[in-house]
Formats: sequence, structure tokens, C-alpha cells
Amino acid sequence: MKKNIIITGAAGNLGEALVKSLIKKNTKVICFDNNKKNLTNLKKKYNKIAVYFCDLTNEKNLISVFNKIFKKYKKIDLLINNAGYISNSLIVSLGEKGLNRHSYNLWKKTISNNLDSTFLVSSFIIENMISNRNEGLIINISSISANGNVGQSAYSAAKSGVNALTKTWSKELSKFKIRVAGISPGFIDTPSTKKALSKKIISNLKENTASGRFGKKSEFIQAVNFIINNKFFNGKILEIDGGLNL
Repeated sequence: MKKNIIITGAAGNLGEALVKSLIKKNTKVICFDNNKKNLTNLKKKYNKIAVYFCDLTNEKNLISVFNKIFKKYKKIDLLINNAGYISNSLIVSLGEKGLNRHSYNLWKKTISNNLDSTFLVSSFIIENMISNRNEGLIINISSISANGNVGQSAYSAAKSGVNALTKTWSKELSKFKIRVAGISPGFIDTPSTKKALSKKIISNLKENTASGRFGKKSEFIQAVNFIINNKFFNGKILEIDGGLNL
């Protein structure tokens, strides 16, 4: 039986890797992203996918999108909450004019795009899974920063919250045969990672990683496939960070 899969943040580096991997199976891959240009390019590369441009933090927008999806596909079997937004800012930093507090607007934007989006999208999918009485799976993509990373108060808090949702929902939804699990990647070797970090920081991170390198996209995909295939994995966060301790 063909499975229906939703991937958020599908037009990003890791999102596209997920799309490329999952369309090889007997699946219908439904892609969400808020970058219209990248989403259009993704559709050109993989014409069999379905794409939806949407704001994952806007409930009204999501209601409209999900009404269309549920009418067309009826049920969703797998949701991968891959969308995210990384921000960097010390809680208080020293600038040319003195001390600067962490921007509250940046805090709210980061929490909303990582934690609120996961909550909102999942709530629609969980309702659909329960209504259709089908076994389902939700995979939340977290981050090594959930353990607390210098300069990432908002991002660390958001991803820690995503981990808490993973554990909470697994307990709430087990009676409906819905699994919820998470993946906590360290630094993956992607163009966006190289763009976001200086050569010095990249070198230091690799030195502090037991494996001595960044992860590969293929290793991230292997982690996703492990959770999909191993039905005994539930309510836990799979850490794939090469032994890095922040």
C-alpha cells in the first residue's frame, strides 16, 4: 500500500535529501516550505512530489492547506518535522555602545519557527491519524544544541522543547498505534552549514568531534530510515553527532 508522507522544510539541504530518499519507496511525498523559489526548483527536480508553499507558524494558513491535502490524500502515514530556523545571539553581548540584550523579537521568531511550527503541524496530522485509525509515525528533527549551546539561547530552548514534545506525544499516542521519535543531529556537511560557520569554527568543531569530521547527509538519511523501519523505537531521541559534546 502506498504511504503518504509530509516533509516540512523540504526545500532545504537536508529536506531535499529526505525527498530524494523517500520518493524511491512506494510513497507519495508531500513537501512543505516557506521558500517559494526553492520549492519550485524542488518540484522541477522531482516532478512526482506534491508541493505546498505555507507558513508553518500561521494556523489559518495551515487549516487551508490541510483541508486541501486531507481531501486529496485522506490519510497521512508519516510526518517529518524538518523545518527550522537557526539564530545566534548571546543573552547579553558587549558592543561598541555597551551591553546589548538578546533581542526579544529574535527570541520569538526562533521559538515560533522551531517549536510552534512543530506543535501546529503535528496537531493536524495527529488528529488525521487518529480519525483514520491508521498506524502512524512522527519524526521530529531536533539538534545537538538542545543540550545548550553558547550563543543559541532561543534555538537551544526551542529544540529542547521539541525533544520534550517527542517524549510527551509518544506516551499520549501509543494507544492509537502512533509512534513519535526524534533525531538530534550534530553538524552535517551541507552548503548551509559551511555558509553559517567560519573556517575557524568548523575546524574547532571537527577537533572536538570524536569522529573528527562532520556528518554526511547519507548518514542522516540512514538515521531516518532506522526509525521508520524499527517499530520498537519510540519516544526516544536518536543522537547522530559523531561524539561531539558542546
